Amino acid sequence: MTVVTVNGQANAAVVLKGLLQQHGLPDLSPEGIDALSARFSTGLVLGHGVVSHDCKPLIDELRALAGNPENARFFANPVKADKPGTLTERYRAEIAASQKQARITDAALARYTGVTRQHMEERQRAAQEK
Repeated sequence: MTVVTVNGQANAAVVLKGLLQQHGLPDLSPEGIDALSARFSTGLVLGHGVVSHDCKPLIDELRALAGNPENARFFANPVKADKPGTLTERYRAEIAASQKQARITDAALARYTGVTRQHMEERQRAAQEK
């Protein structure tokens, strides 16, 4: 497994922004980008699927920073997944609408016997009751 060291404030900023986005944490404010990228400009290590700082997962430290009210100035645009009208909500509705059960036809039912046929008949009855 390859282990890569991340050096430099600009590189640390890119890693921080990507990590926050990947884990659903709020974005960084301009002040947060400056302060945290300077803080993590040395010592970041990418390896084994984890971004580490001082031999600890960086995401743990970022979650602690995001959860602390004293560090609120470092974070902007809190992620609100349940806010009406967001893309997330629209995608969920679209996926739910497209996940309708396929209709079980008599021809499909005739192909099966035994337990499979019983399960398909139960699904067919449940769909008719809705």
